[in-house]
Amino acid sequence: MSEIQQRGNAWIWVGARLLLILVAVWLLVALFYALPGSRSAGGLAVGLSSLFILPFCLGAILAFAVDPGGQGGRFGPATLAAALLLVILAIAGAFFREGLICMVMLAPLWWGSAWLGGSTVRALHRRFRERARLHAAGLIVLPFALLLLGPLAANPTHHFEVRRSVVIEAGAERIWPHLLALEDLSETEGVWTIAQDVLRIPRPRSALVVGEGVGAVRLARWGEQIGFEEHVTGWSQNRHLAWRFVFPDDSIARHTDAHIGPDSEYLGIETGGYTLTPLADGRTRLTLTTRYRASSPANHYSAVWGEIILGGIQRNILTVVADRSEAEAG
Repeated sequence: MSEIQQRGNAWIWVGARLLLILVAVWLLVALFYALPGSRSAGGLAVGLSSLFILPFCLGAILAFAVDPGGQGGRFGPATLAAALLLVILAIAGAFFREGLICMVMLAPLWWGSAWLGGSTVRALHRRFRERARLHAAGLIVLPFALLLLGPLAANPTHHFEVRRSVVIEAGAERIWPHLLALEDLSETEGVWTIAQDVLRIPRPRSALVVGEGVGAVRLARWGEQIGFEEHVTGWSQNRHLAWRFVFPDDSIARHTDAHIGPDSEYLGIETGGYTLTPLADGRTRLTLTTRYRASSPANHYSAVWGEIILGGIQRNILTVVADRSEAEAG
């Protein structure tokens, strides 16, 4: 039998098994939806599947498609498969209008998982040679098999805090009014941040306190479309201002990322506040704190992005307050 015929037979052999696996997948899906509570439970299983197992399997399949005979270099097929998966992720994101924030957060996890999937195929090739095609194809079943754990598992919840500070060349009595009324912010004020200059989160435009003392409401606006409220829970003039976040509509999710809205199943921005600490020579340290809840299979990974995104937003606001306070004092 010629080499071309052998390759043709191999592809028929693989195709038949892929068809069998596809049938098995449909049966697993049907079983999953037949289980009680499967439509509302299973956050951990679904999350693990979409964050890790699905890109692992897709990376394995792409690596096999790129190098079905297992003759490639040590890292070539796996790396190429991972790169192709990122391209597919970008195309799918553009087609389904996925939020840029979610796409950027997913990219490192998907690349790493896809690379591991491609490397697994290479290891199977090395160990089983021709039979490796069946093992690689069998990886398709993994995401759906994990979904069967859905009714038994739920996402863990963790609470995190992001804090940034700035030292201002002004006394607290000059800074405090800017915490109560920060208006007409321009696009040129503040500093460059990943959150607003790369991920395109709109910059703050204003923050105005209506009322005085505990129970007052701080009305915040970002860009032209985003608005939310901060209900004051702590008030000590020239020393401390604290609030609870309230999101009366879905404007943040609609104009940033629908999957990670600030009051959603996966994320909850809860409380925040300013603290003013007097320093020597009439200076003041202004600290901004934000606390939030994360409920996902990768909370601590998400917390890294929380430091980048929320920390950048905080640094930008603190810079604006510092610049305006110093300009007024000086």
